[in-house]
Amino acid sequence: MRKLQKFTFPVLIGIFLLILAACGGDDDSTTTTTTGESFEFQYVCVNRTLLPCQVVQEFLDAVRTRTDGQIDIQLTSYPELGISGFDMIRLLEDGTIGMGEIYSGFVGGEFPVFEAANLWGVYNSVDQWFEASEALQDDIRALVKRETGGGAIVGFNYYSSNYFFTKKPLNTLGDFVGVKTRTHSNVLSDLIGPDGLGANPQTMAFADVYPALERGVLDGAVTCGSCAVGQKWFEVTNNLTGPVPGTFAETFITFNGTEWNSLPADFQAILKEEGALHSERAKAAALNSDVESEGDLIELGMTHANFTPEMLVIIKDAAKNAVIPNWAERAGGFESEAVKLYNSKVGPVTGLYVQPDGSASETPQ
Repeated sequence: MRKLQKFTFPVLIGIFLLILAACGGDDDSTTTTTTGESFEFQYVCVNRTLLPCQVVQEFLDAVRTRTDGQIDIQLTSYPELGISGFDMIRLLEDGTIGMGEIYSGFVGGEFPVFEAANLWGVYNSVDQWFEASEALQDDIRALVKRETGGGAIVGFNYYSSNYFFTKKPLNTLGDFVGVKTRTHSNVLSDLIGPDGLGANPQTMAFADVYPALERGVLDGAVTCGSCAVGQKWFEVTNNLTGPVPGTFAETFITFNGTEWNSLPADFQAILKEEGALHSERAKAAALNSDVESEGDLIELGMTHANFTPEMLVIIKDAAKNAVIPNWAERAGGFESEAVKLYNSKVGPVTGLYVQPDGSASETPQ
């Protein structure tokens, strides 16, 4: 099992301070002045079995309490509504969804800019991923507002490190070749696919992965440790390999623009304040599960192997030679908004920059 990341302790201190503020220690917290209103929303998360969808309930309850019951947000999920999440930006834009969770990996096909911090394989650690992700948060807020036609991010969810769950061991590069592996983003497909590790990437809805593994349609799949515990992948795979360093994911808790603008200013302020508290709780929960879920999966019977130093070098090379160039091409090339954001804010963290010819190197741009 892995040791707790050093990033965890500042996070926990931050949560303690935020909780003190929520309990009345912060005179700047918003007091409800609106009365006689009633707003009902459904928050659409990725899947109820996943840790972030469970942690978010405290946020929903706190908003109800602080608005004297005038905002009631009920939890639902992608599977319950029969959606995949790939079109979540559009569903929020047209009002089909009033409040939902955006995952960059799902919407990255149409909006590669949202994947700028989630170019997996380029990071050496979770700490490094957090540094890049947080450097982009203000830009992400502005981009979501623009692409959803006025939508508002009120908080963030976090998913812990990703592992390979397979029926056969993955000890060497040759073990990956041709392995039919479910991925959940274009970036991940580039990392593990023919231009990267040599596997055979497959795309399907998260809820469909278990039966596909059970029937042999898939040889393996990639997800976070706690996600696999929730979906019981340990029942249909034997081998746990990883984690891939720095493969946390950040998702965006987002209101449709019309719904957001319908709320009084004090309610908007409360949602943002509670969203900030939730983001810190979600971060701590993900970091904690990053340590615990690996042990849980081993206890549930899975055989675990870390990547060898040689494989970690291969993963980093795959990110440099496949993940970044392929993403840059999807994003529109060197002069695109997405690549400029990456080079200015993520490149200094990873040490890899997109070059004018679309390749990646250590030369700053």
